[in-house]
Amino acid sequence: MAQIKEIVNRINTLKYYLLVFNIALVIFLIIANNVGFLPLKNIGDFLFVAGITFLLALYRPGWSFLFFIGTIALENINLAPEDIGLSIRPYQLLGLVTFLAVGIRHMGGRLNFKLPKFQWTEYILVLFVLGGFLGSLNALNVELAVKHSIIITSFALLYFLVRIFIRNLEDIKKIVPFFLTSSFVVVIYSIWQNWQFMRGGNHFEVMPGRANGTFSESDWLGIFLVFLLSVLYVVAYNFYCKMKLLKLGVKTFMFGYSCFVWFLIILTWVALILTVARSAWLGTVLITFGMLLYLLLKRNAKLFFMFIASILLSVALVYLFNLTNFQLNNRIQSTASGEQEITIACQSEIEIPSPIGDVVELNAYDCKHINLEDIEREMLAGSIIKKIYRKDPNVSIRQEIYVKSFDEIKNNLVFGIGWGNISEILGKDERGAGLNSSNIFLEIWLGSGIFGIISFLILIGYILGRGKLFFFKKIREGKFLRQDSGMDFFYLFVVLSSVAIIIPNLFNAGIMLGFLWVWMGISLIKN
Repeated sequence: MAQIKEIVNRINTLKYYLLVFNIALVIFLIIANNVGFLPLKNIGDFLFVAGITFLLALYRPGWSFLFFIGTIALENINLAPEDIGLSIRPYQLLGLVTFLAVGIRHMGGRLNFKLPKFQWTEYILVLFVLGGFLGSLNALNVELAVKHSIIITSFALLYFLVRIFIRNLEDIKKIVPFFLTSSFVVVIYSIWQNWQFMRGGNHFEVMPGRANGTFSESDWLGIFLVFLLSVLYVVAYNFYCKMKLLKLGVKTFMFGYSCFVWFLIILTWVALILTVARSAWLGTVLITFGMLLYLLLKRNAKLFFMFIASILLSVALVYLFNLTNFQLNNRIQSTASGEQEITIACQSEIEIPSPIGDVVELNAYDCKHINLEDIEREMLAGSIIKKIYRKDPNVSIRQEIYVKSFDEIKNNLVFGIGWGNISEILGKDERGAGLNSSNIFLEIWLGSGIFGIISFLILIGYILGRGKLFFFKKIREGKFLRQDSGMDFFYLFVVLSSVAIIIPNLFNAGIMLGFLWVWMGISLIKN
């Protein structure tokens, strides 16, 4: 009875009412987006929603900040009417009205905390933003470059918003439940997408068979899931150490919270597999290796094998519930070999040289490339089914993109060509979306010139460096094997999350992903 009373008392608090509302809000926005209620159809409706949100932020800026964190993964949901030609995601609206509300309350003397002072890292970020506007001077499409520079400025404001509300470890603890519960909804939705696809239902996937969740592309979802895993690894480790230190049993509230975290780790791995995003897989392998190595150095064999078991279970679940028709082994192998195994249907038995350069070559042999779900139909039609290898088209596409990007950098070394303008040179993909440089560092140099890339490298280098220096110092002083404290968990998160952000973005350009700016703001806290 005592344990039940503890749970009831905990749930019957404002924090848990806010958590429930946060979960309901995320679910509602996803459903509204899928059924066509979003984006809003006219400017009046949008202004009404924005006004209500602003009043909430003005009344309780802390609440609106928590909902900002809770909606940070809703990247493909647009609230603004299409007529205004601007996409406003839920977290952008919540973040900007909260920032405005804090400013108004501060000027009116009604802000119950002091605003933080500028640090040298904030000046570096201002230089980063300024670089984008300077890059507009060289832009082929000046209007597009200025528009994207303003968008980058709005993301920088979200960074400053995080710096206002997140000052220390206690502040981080307050936002983690909101981030994890909304992430749980996103992960479940991502898995549901592939479940629907495999069973012929409405799946709302951009690329059928590859989960993209609440992101516009599977690769973006993959980056988010790698970052989410870096958070979950540290939280799971933190709970394990805390329960062991305090000798807490299975009937405690913390044990239930810990079970939720492990359940989410397994589901996140499942969703990550379903994205079929190789850059995200690479990032996941590295952060998992880093976490396991840390546990080995800490001589924590039990937790080491718990992580291994959760990973194996997640892989088994993908096959047990038939959640994908991708040949995952082939996908992994192609990453190293540069060749993809494909299924073809031929009109007669014929030898085809392997690997081929492009599927167009199959026409000369009266063959065609088919999807796995088409095999049975082609066999009934009398076709001969074969498997051959082709050179991975992504390799040649990326090489061409990198060559063109480097050429533009050489010609516009100092100022770049302005945000968004590389698409004017690279063209569009098969969906009609503008291509980017497929590398966050190239994208930044192209968008904001040498000022932007140097600023970004300084910030990223400082974040990663301070984490490594913290542990090097502990090892040098012989304190590494001691019981971990709050700062140990924080810097473990800093190191793992840095890898989670950097590695996938070597093959993508996710500079306009909201959680990247939140991560940066959290990783740069001083206390």
